[in-house]
Amino acid sequence: HLVRFDSYIRNAFAKKEHVLAIFFDLEKAYDTTWKHGILSDLYDLDFRGHLPTFIDGFLSHRLFQVRAGSTLSDTYEQEMGVPQGSILSPVLFSLKINNIVKSVLKGSEASLFVDDFALCIRAKFLPHAQRLMQLCVNSVQDWISNNGFKFSTSKTVCMHFCNQRKHFAEPSILLDKTPIKVVTEAKFLGVIFDRILSYSSHVNYLKTNCLKALDILKVVGHTDWGADQKTLLCLYRALV
Repeated sequence: HLVRFDSYIRNAFAKKEHVLAIFFDLEKAYDTTWKHGILSDLYDLDFRGHLPTFIDGFLSHRLFQVRAGSTLSDTYEQEMGVPQGSILSPVLFSLKINNIVKSVLKGSEASLFVDDFALCIRAKFLPHAQRLMQLCVNSVQDWISNNGFKFSTSKTVCMHFCNQRKHFAEPSILLDKTPIKVVTEAKFLGVIFDRILSYSSHVNYLKTNCLKALDILKVVGHTDWGADQKTLLCLYRALV
C-alpha cells in the first residue's frame, strides 16, 4: 500500500498534476460492524450449508455486562459488532469492510488495510481534482451509511500533494455535510506523509523515538551494575 501510494503521487508530480488524498477514520469499527451484512456477504460469496449457520450462531444472542468494582450492571444483548478478542472477528470484519472499495469511483485510487482507508485523486487542475474527490467521497459515504459504519468527521483529514511553488487555496471537501480538515502532514500505515513527499517529518519522528530508546539503554548499560553485552544487543534490536 505504501509503495503504491508513493508511486501514485510521484507519477503525478512528474506530470505536474495535483493529488488530493483523504485519510478516513472509522468510528468504533469493530463495534458497529453490521451482523446481517456479514451473513449477506457470505451468501454473495457462495457460502452455503453449515458455515453460514455457524457464523450466524457465533454472532447471535451475545450478552454483556459492565462491572464497576464489585457491582455488575444489567445484562444487555450485543446487537451490533463482532466480539472483541475472538480469532474470527478480524476475518469477519475484513469480509464486511472489503466491499467499500466497490463504492470507489473509476479514476480514483483506494487503499484499504484492515480499517485504515485512503482515497486519492489526481488531476491537472486542483478544482477538477476537488470535484472528482467530492463525488467519490459521496459514493463512499453512501456505502458506509448503508452498511452500518460511520466515519469520524473530526479525525478524517484531507491532504493536497503538490511540488509546485505556486500557492493554491485549500481544497474544500464535505463529509456528511461537514468540511474535512485540511492538513499538511498525515500518518498512514505508520508513515508520516508531507505535501511534497520529502519524508523529513517521518525521519525526525523516527529519530526522536530512537533517541528515547537509546536513553533507556544508557541507563540499563551502566558500566558498574548494567546488563551484559548480549542483553544490551537484544534491547537495541528490539527498541531501536
